[in-house]
Amino acid sequence: MPDPNEERLKYLFNAAAIEVPKAEEGQKRKFKGTAYAGGRVDGHWYWGRSGVVFDLDGIEIDKPTALLEEHFGSSRIGVVQTVDTNGKIDVSGDFLTNAKAQEIVQDSDDGFPFQMSMMIDPGSIEEVSQGKTVTVNGQMFEGPITIFRQNRIREFTICSTGADRNTSIKAFSGKANPNPTKEDTDVTELEKAQQAKEQAERERDDALAELKQFKAQKRADEIAALETELKTQFSAEDKTAYTNMDDSVFAFTAKQLRQFSAGSQQPPAGQQQQTQTPSVNPAFAHLFTHQANPGQGGQAPQGSALDQAFNQFVAAQQQGAKS
Repeated sequence: MPDPNEERLKYLFNAAAIEVPKAEEGQKRKFKGTAYAGGRVDGHWYWGRSGVVFDLDGIEIDKPTALLEEHFGSSRIGVVQTVDTNGKIDVSGDFLTNAKAQEIVQDSDDGFPFQMSMMIDPGSIEEVSQGKTVTVNGQMFEGPITIFRQNRIREFTICSTGADRNTSIKAFSGKANPNPTKEDTDVTELEKAQQAKEQAERERDDALAELKQFKAQKRADEIAALETELKTQFSAEDKTAYTNMDDSVFAFTAKQLRQFSAGSQQPPAGQQQQTQTPSVNPAFAHLFTHQANPGQGGQAPQGSALDQAFNQFVAAQQQGAKS
């Protein structure tokens, strides 16, 4: 079921600036403005850059018509007294004397650039395809374009320039027929392609960020499991080094640390003579010497010895890669 609020927003159109002349003595404050210049209006959040034309033939406008603030029915600020639909929609009328209306009048006197807007209810909607032309309001338009026919104006409103309370409502230029050229159409397609590209890039970046977060958590879990298995505590510096390793280097490093830890375990009393000393790779001899003699070369605890051994191993690997 369509969202009724979205359906309403589809037919709200901001137009040009509204004039609020200075008050004449003994008269109400008045306003006047062009709600529609008779041509193509473009840039709407729903109808897009290709634009919309409002057919003024047979248009219905109540007289008088309510003037609201920001399209809210509870904010009555004036009355549209006269409407001219000869090729465009010019309106004029009086402000009410309530506080909200007088606040807008004062803001206008202070220079705030209000806009006039309107809600138009089309009896039918005609889509003109690319390459075809249509004549509306005495002007010729080239497709693609949307034509609103058998229209009725339900309300006029005053809204803040670029600060409409409904942020989905985009300002319309309301300028007279700037017929789109092929270049304009090409620009539209280019913009669509650029938007699709940007959307794809955002989705790619989001996916990469999620993957990075998953891998970081997985590595943190692996480091914690290795600490538990080796009954040691890695330093923050070493954890950072392990975290930054690629998967293959970390897997190999973890394997070496496990072998080093297992090979350094002392046999139970009475079995030392039956236990054959394991063969030690000369490249790792200093690791086992350090582990077997923790008092030599420093008084660090076993966890630090593992860290130092690993650092020496990595340095040796890097040196070998360079040579």
